[in-house]
Amino acid sequence: MRIFFWLTFFASWLGLDLYFGQKTAEKQSPERMYPKRKGKIDFFCSGPEFFKQFFHDIQNAQKRVYCLFYIVKDDSVTRDFFHLLKEKARGGVEVHLLMDWHGSLKVKKQDVNDLKRSGVKVGFFGKPRLPYFFFSLQQRNHRKITVIDSTIAYLGGFNVGLEYVNKSEDPKLSPWRDYHLRFYGGSAVDLEAEFIADWNQEGRSFLQQPKKAPGHESGIEHAIYPSVNGNLEKKLINMISSAQRSIFIGTPYFIPTKPVFDQLLHALARGVHVTVLIPRHEDHALVQEAASPFLNKMLLFPNARILSFTNGFYHAKIIIFDDEICDIGTANFDARSQRINFECNCFIYSPAFIEQIRPFLEEDIENSQLPSTPELYPTTLAGKIKTKAAHLVKGFL
Repeated sequence: MRIFFWLTFFASWLGLDLYFGQKTAEKQSPERMYPKRKGKIDFFCSGPEFFKQFFHDIQNAQKRVYCLFYIVKDDSVTRDFFHLLKEKARGGVEVHLLMDWHGSLKVKKQDVNDLKRSGVKVGFFGKPRLPYFFFSLQQRNHRKITVIDSTIAYLGGFNVGLEYVNKSEDPKLSPWRDYHLRFYGGSAVDLEAEFIADWNQEGRSFLQQPKKAPGHESGIEHAIYPSVNGNLEKKLINMISSAQRSIFIGTPYFIPTKPVFDQLLHALARGVHVTVLIPRHEDHALVQEAASPFLNKMLLFPNARILSFTNGFYHAKIIIFDDEICDIGTANFDARSQRINFECNCFIYSPAFIEQIRPFLEEDIENSQLPSTPELYPTTLAGKIKTKAAHLVKGFL
């Protein structure tokens, strides 16, 4: 009887913590909007190529380097990254590094102290706090933003660690497939503003917002879209409802919120062709079991296609609407990204850009297969139990 009482109390506390934590966060997080811009955008889908250019740009920084990552590991890639930041700071460049507290738990205190002694300003975002401890533990800064000298910026799916350069300890997760963007122009100032907005929270030393970026540039039309506390959910519902012909979704985790998924089913019902590309191998427990009920409902429509990526691990985050608008950024197609996490995406309004990256998309499709029956319909008792468990916690996977 006493155990039942405490279980009930604990469950009630968690529910109230999550509910009121979410409501309070929504009031404190107004939607930030950045204008449509035109500029140069480079596309990366290979970790070694990405880090080669990324380190080169930091090495050439003259004034400032702002870096924000969800995950920073404790390995040789991280050591190279930290060494470069310390080198630039000792040379007089202003360097700020912000890491998510949960995602970067493996970073050693000694390494943080070494960075600080070299002049790097270091912060950890989102340490759990009262009064909504459990909600704050769940809310993570999932962004990966770097801005160099207010002119070059990065945004996408790569974090810092060996697996992102195809050296994962788990051979099933290598090679690592991800999508990342490099901006040159006005959007760098928008991403700098977003970095500073995150940095200026939680009592860190205050950074001034940058001057407004110049307009009337040439190049690919796009807009930076930061999100938190349900903003992305609303944006996706609007974009899906506007699709007329096709939607392509590439994501490592297909666990959408109910409103987003309902809108996706409405799109299928009105004849929109929907393709979902997910990884065959999982890097977190229960994500496949959580996805299978959604995928099964979609497959009731003849215009739905599910593909399972087999050549390593697919971690990219991309949505293409009607081959006209492309969404690439940090957000997965899951409830955590759509409702809880701090995310940042880029909406690209350019069919020409989509054609430019199409060979890479087709390569990923060629490296995929239709999912097997056990993946979608668990038949064993253990598989059924895992599916039920995944359903209960799907909002936090």
